[in-house]
Amino acid sequence: MFSQRMTNVRIRQHIHRAVLVCMLLAGLPLPVYATAGAATPDISPWLNAQINWRQFSGTTLSVLANTQPAFRALEKKLPYFEKLTGIKVGFHVLPQARMRAVRRVDLAAGAGIYDVVPIGISYLGEAYRNGWLEPLQAYFDNPQLTDACWYDLADITPGSLALSSINGEMLALPFDFFAPVFFYRKDLFQRYGLAVPDTYEELLQMKIALQTALERDEMQNMYAFASRTRAGAGLNTWTVIPVIRAYGGAMMDESLRPVFNSPQAKHAVRVYRDMVTGYGSPPGAQMLNFHEIREQFKEGRLASVIAASDLFAEMDSPEESVIWDKWEAAPMPRGPRTRATSLWSWGFAVNASGQHKNAAWLFLQWASSKETAILLHHDDAPARASLWHSDVYDYLDAPGFISVSRWLLNQRDIDPIQNGIAEFPRAGEVASQAFNEIFFGAPVAATLDQAVIRVEQIMQSGSGRSDD
Repeated sequence: MFSQRMTNVRIRQHIHRAVLVCMLLAGLPLPVYATAGAATPDISPWLNAQINWRQFSGTTLSVLANTQPAFRALEKKLPYFEKLTGIKVGFHVLPQARMRAVRRVDLAAGAGIYDVVPIGISYLGEAYRNGWLEPLQAYFDNPQLTDACWYDLADITPGSLALSSINGEMLALPFDFFAPVFFYRKDLFQRYGLAVPDTYEELLQMKIALQTALERDEMQNMYAFASRTRAGAGLNTWTVIPVIRAYGGAMMDESLRPVFNSPQAKHAVRVYRDMVTGYGSPPGAQMLNFHEIREQFKEGRLASVIAASDLFAEMDSPEESVIWDKWEAAPMPRGPRTRATSLWSWGFAVNASGQHKNAAWLFLQWASSKETAILLHHDDAPARASLWHSDVYDYLDAPGFISVSRWLLNQRDIDPIQNGIAEFPRAGEVASQAFNEIFFGAPVAATLDQAVIRVEQIMQSGSGRSDD
């Protein structure tokens, strides 16, 4: 038995080295272990949990993250966790696309380079199908590891819990919770007497009227509206899909058959195309990613955008944004059928091939706790309902944003293509490419018909392999 254990260790070491070599050859950076500096942290709020936080003291965890503001904010608070637990944390932050590539290399190879990885519902299905993530219920039920009363799972929004599970199996703990909303310059809307659009038709009219007013006042290099257009699974799909659903269409039916070439879906895509291209759109409007939209809005170059609700965390001070005191938010416009959005929650998951799973669970519990959410409230949109129903966010002076954030807490309906199917990475990529071609002028009907055929083939093959 000892010999077999040693053989398994050697195999794991060889896999680990091979993955590191692949990452180097791909130009991907390797994990860097470093502790963020900070003043002596007050860990008393977490000591109310009836568990021994220091039972794995001396362990070193490797945690993967992306460049979202909430992850950056969490990185600065790692001294709280390290003082609380005696566990050292190597926190490896990468741009989102590169993070997904590194994550997949590690998980698919079973190398266990990262003990903790961030993941969302769109890529959870592939990980679940392949057994790449550790199921978490047993850790939650273990009183040596979890104080269930203190953690208060019921405080986490049902929508975000659903986004962290497959077939009822908990695979991640929600770290944040957000969705697309309509951000706008309240000073400009007041100045020009414009109403916040309640329907997509009103948004199209608003875009023209606002751009006309901006040009009349010689507002140079400012444009009325933008939303995501760049191709990529989870990129333009995240904001196109709510419009399709608002018009009575869907990406897939309940049998997971692609139907985004229905008459309703085709009409919705035409509306979205007209929203994001033409008069009132910024240069390069057909290739805008979410980072670029956020930056241009913060810099005062866009008067309104559809963007993730966590954008507020990048705009709450003069140092971060020239419009820090001039913005507001409202729900996504409605269509003839409904008012829809696209829910998202970044969750932290435990790598099934990791070597420090119990210690990793303590990190998940700490990072997603109510106490940590309070610590991060200036930089994060937490999945904790109690914070959104408190006065924690009143400092923003944006009652519309608070209202829409509370509305999001009760949203649960997700299109099947984004609800954890293993085929999403490939199917979403095909759909997003079709949308992008339409933004560049391709015919709507023929382009969507061809994309549906390709997605049907992907679904029939049952292949969930990502191109990342």
